[in-house]
Amino acid sequence: MKTKIKGRIAAMAAITAFMAAGVLFAWLYGIHDRAADVNPSPISGAIEAGEADDGFPAVDWEYWLSVNPDIVAWVTVPGTGVDYPVVQASPDDPTFYLTHDVYRGWNPYGCPYLDAGCADLGVVSPVALMFAHHMNDGSMFSAFASYSDISFAQAHSEILLQTPEEKMRLSVIAADVVDSNREGKRLEFADDDEFDSWLEELLVNADVVLEADAETDSVKAFCTCSYGQWNGHERTIVYATEIFTGEAS
Repeated sequence: MKTKIKGRIAAMAAITAFMAAGVLFAWLYGIHDRAADVNPSPISGAIEAGEADDGFPAVDWEYWLSVNPDIVAWVTVPGTGVDYPVVQASPDDPTFYLTHDVYRGWNPYGCPYLDAGCADLGVVSPVALMFAHHMNDGSMFSAFASYSDISFAQAHSEILLQTPEEKMRLSVIAADVVDSNREGKRLEFADDDEFDSWLEELLVNADVVLEADAETDSVKAFCTCSYGQWNGHERTIVYATEIFTGEAS
């Protein structure tokens, strides 16, 4: 009798554990889907392939701004999994989007965000610095870590960045792997000469340089973790400049 009871208890425990595992899997899948599988036009389904004739994803700005008014841009890197909205981080809570998705719900995947120091000028800041996690499943900004390989950088040198007002076709000029404990971000400059000196130094010292003579008044920078020699403090930053601008459709 006791053996039968113990057997039933064991069976019930196994069933409970199985159901709990199923619930956990569904929850994990849900948070991944909310953060990493984001449709630029979920309502209208604009253009069946999800792209306009110019290669930019067709973004339903009216929908997305109603979901989250913090959204300021959409970044796409052809040939990689990078295809996400970018939100503006607030100076009052600059790391909020490290742990919250585009719907502002808690999510370990976070959401790509523009540094709080760029809040005044947005994506036209002298250095428009965007962050996102490097996830093990290859989502979010994971692909940017591969730009430390010059062959990968050359093969994926085009980045598409759009806002509700314009479309920017970017070209990667450099990629640098830095120790975040020793090298701080630089977002502000006293004048154009100081910015030009910073850019010149970057193009001399970066680990990967694709355009050594690049000239611009605004650099778009994409930053993610690299998990290398500095015990979790390694970051890869990809720098790009605009090569084409057109009105958003």
